[in-house]
Amino acid sequence: MSQTISVSTTMGEQGFRDFAVFDAFHHRKAWLRPAVFAAIMLAFAAVCLSQLGKRPGAGLLAAVLAIVGIGLPVSYFYSFFRSVSRQIKQMHLPRAFYRVELADTGIAVWMYGQQDKPEPTSRHAWDSFYCAYRTDNAVYLYVEKEKAYLLNDRMEVVWKFLTGILPKEKLHDCRKG
Repeated sequence: MSQTISVSTTMGEQGFRDFAVFDAFHHRKAWLRPAVFAAIMLAFAAVCLSQLGKRPGAGLLAAVLAIVGIGLPVSYFYSFFRSVSRQIKQMHLPRAFYRVELADTGIAVWMYGQQDKPEPTSRHAWDSFYCAYRTDNAVYLYVEKEKAYLLNDRMEVVWKFLTGILPKEKLHDCRKG
């Protein structure tokens, strides 16, 4: 049975912010390196604190290590969220982004302004598809590890279609409720 599902995506500020946070911290796990860095620096600070009274300057070094261990990850997260806010302002959201057609053969994407063309802007076959995530507000289709399409309309229909076409290891349901 051949079925085609067409979804037009209009991105708003909150949708873009949710996707950026999801992509960075859930999909790419960008929180891991700052967390490991903080843990290492705080462990070194703890070692320095254990040397208080035994080694001169141990307290000062512990304070410096703790400040750096906490300060750099905080500045990383601050920079990330500030960058997302800047991108939102530059993109003049909300606005239409693309139309995605899901079929038995794969995904076809028409970027905004090219929907009237007979051929899509890009095509992606299911056999080279990376993975899909279902959240409370959207379905994220990762056609490659670093390239995704956000679908925020007809999500239940899309997810049901994906569960019938993709293997379970490529489907990740992240809904809270």
